[in-house]
Amino acid sequence: MSAAPKGIVVLGSPRSGTTLVRRILDAHPNIACPPETYLFSAAARFLHTDRFALGLGIGVLDGLSFAGFGEDQTLARLREMCFGFLDDYAKQAGKARWAEKTAFHAFYVPTIQRLCEGHVQFICLHRHGMDVAPSFKDLVDKTGGYVDELRPYIQRCPEPHVALAHAWVDAANAIADLAEALPADQAISVRYEDLTDDPEAELARLFTFLGEDWQPELLGEALGDTGTLGFGDWKTYKRTAVDRSSVERWRELPRPVQVKLAAICNPTLERLGYAPVELMDRPIDAAMARKRYEFGLRMQVPKKG
Repeated sequence: MSAAPKGIVVLGSPRSGTTLVRRILDAHPNIACPPETYLFSAAARFLHTDRFALGLGIGVLDGLSFAGFGEDQTLARLREMCFGFLDDYAKQAGKARWAEKTAFHAFYVPTIQRLCEGHVQFICLHRHGMDVAPSFKDLVDKTGGYVDELRPYIQRCPEPHVALAHAWVDAANAIADLAEALPADQAISVRYEDLTDDPEAELARLFTFLGEDWQPELLGEALGDTGTLGFGDWKTYKRTAVDRSSVERWRELPRPVQVKLAAICNPTLERLGYAPVELMDRPIDAAMARKRYEFGLRMQVPKKG
């Protein structure tokens, strides 16, 4: 890619720091990044094809092909529509480039790559999966339900943390696949923990990839102003600085949950450059579990005056 394209797409599992990155991008004088638009995940659903045993595809691409519209033409029109909204948003903000961040795009990565490859730069954001799972659970509790993308995981796994860890594995691997498949000027991988360890160095690396100047004072501006509010991680708006308060949050989980999450997450953690979490499983003491439960019940009983 000889010159940086106008568009930037942030891909990261929900609760991986995508809203933080959005606020930082939007603070840059040359980049406008709106709250979550769901444009590309909606486009991915529009392009969905059911493939049956005989090989026949049922979906919009196959349907339009019978009407004389080839796949490239259909993708170009859909891309033009999605990019058009973002182009207009950037113009309204008086900026030359746009960035788009919607966390649930992480469940549509192959189709988004198919639609956008060669036309945008991708920021591939990762966070430790055992931290994502409990944070993801907070999101579910906050919204009061599971969105469509999460329902298959919940149907397979009755324990929410376990189901959400599996969701993280699929999303993180899809994003890593994209980063590995594309040239270095089209995709960059960033770890949330590296960003919180040394924000200035990681942001300098990120904006060098984007071909944009970065000034450290922009970080303070980004976190000092909420900007345009919309869908996104509400917790990010409570912070005025990048810190490590959410790193290794998984250690607060009950040990049996830690053991289960480690078994699920470790292969992907190692792929992403994290150290595996080594935890020895311990036999469950049913009597002790019952005592803890009874103690919790007693704590809820109002004390008599």
